[in-house]
Amino acid sequence: MRRCWLVGTICMALFAFGGHSSLAQEARSPKMVLKEQVFDFKEVKEGEVISHSFQVFNHGDEILRILRVRPGG
Repeated sequence: MRRCWLVGTICMALFAFGGHSSLAQEARSPKMVLKEQVFDFKEVKEGEVISHSFQVFNHGDEILRILRVRPGG
């Protein structure tokens, strides 16, 4: 009986410790937030040059590094 109680206590302690470390890592990371995720250009004539700027915000505690951007299809 004591052994079962001891194993249960150790498991609970490991679970509690693991939860806190993951929360701490999550709070100290970059978090990218876009004001808008999609923009519809409507009809565009062939050869017409168009552009749109997306506002990107970092709501995290670390530096946000954007290493690659791929347009959607």
